[in-house]
Order: sequence, then structure tokens, then C-alpha cells
Amino acid sequence: AQRYGCSALIIYSDPEDYAPSGTLVYPNGPSLPPYGLQRGSLFEHEGDPLTNGVPSLDGVFRESYSSVMASGGVPSIPVQPIGYGDAIYFMSQLDNISAPNSWIGGLNVSYRIWQSDSNTNQSFIQVNNYQEQRTIYDVIGTIYGQVEPDQMVILGNHRDAWVFGAVDPNSGTAVLQEMARAFGTLRTKGWRPGRSI
Repeated sequence: AQRYGCSALIIYSDPEDYAPSGTLVYPNGPSLPPYGLQRGSLFEHEGDPLTNGVPSLDGVFRESYSSVMASGGVPSIPVQPIGYGDAIYFMSQLDNISAPNSWIGGLNVSYRIWQSDSNTNQSFIQVNNYQEQRTIYDVIGTIYGQVEPDQMVILGNHRDAWVFGAVDPNSGTAVLQEMARAFGTLRTKGWRPGRSI
């Protein structure tokens, strides 16, 4: 979209892929509801785009965000995900050039990819984001194995929360915390695992 001169990109998850006909949507089933949307990134590389291939540690040289954006490393236009319940409104405004068959999904609308010159409908996207570099922390605990200390059993969970605050990773956090408590109790009694944890 950026390469072809678009000023913004609105993306959605089509019900053909995420709520096929005949499946129940959340909360009554597993499929994506009309106002559900995907979270994630359009970033196509690994790691921090400002440190390009090396860990993002203190003291590592960082490119400026504007230079990474200018080189195409990150999008220079806003990208907004929406649910397919909202996407149908935008899709219904397009009235020219039929979409390729592989693009036709499950919305009750003619899939088109262009707006004719006589079509005066306009859509605006308002962006209130700002770029900010923040420090994140990983909490790592290690119990060295007694038999094969160079063999690792890795357990983990995320602590960040995208939507529901601290509720987001609760099930994984509860299991990991209980395992840490149990391992700690065992360690006070002299226990060590066969492999490192």
C-alpha cells in the first residue's frame, strides 16, 4: 500500500478465514466475532528494527526511527486493523474493478478494489500514536541440572498484556508462578533436576 502511494492502510480478518459459514463466533464458539480484530505487526523481520540483526541492548548503536522508516524497514503510513463488522462499511463504498477471485471472502458485499471517479465517498483515519523507545525486562531464573546441566528444559510465559491488562497472561503466569514456588520448595530440601531448568 505504501509503495503504491496510499496514505494509510486499513486491514481486517475476513470471515471466510476466521469465521467460516456455519461456525459459531465468540463467546458462543471459537471463531472471530464481527468486531474482533487481529493484533500484531506488519514488521517483516526479526528483533528490533533499530538495531538490525543484533540484540537491542544498552550501548548498541541504534538507527533513528526516521532513517529506518525511510529505508522501508518499518511502514511510513499508518496501518489500522478493524473487525470485519466494520470492514463491510468500507468495502461497500468501493464500486469499481472487481477483486481477483482469490481475494473474495465471506462478507455479504461485492468485493471490489477501486473507487470510481464519480464516487465521492471519503474515509479518514485519525492517528494519535507516537513513537517512544522503552526498556523491557525479562525475568530469568535458573536451576542447574545435576546429571545433564548443559541440557535445558525451558519454561516461559509473557508478562506483557495487550488488551485486558494483567488479566491477559493470567493462566500462564499462574502455572509458571506455582511451578517456581514448587521448585523453590524442592530446592530448600536439596533437590536438583536432572537437566537445567
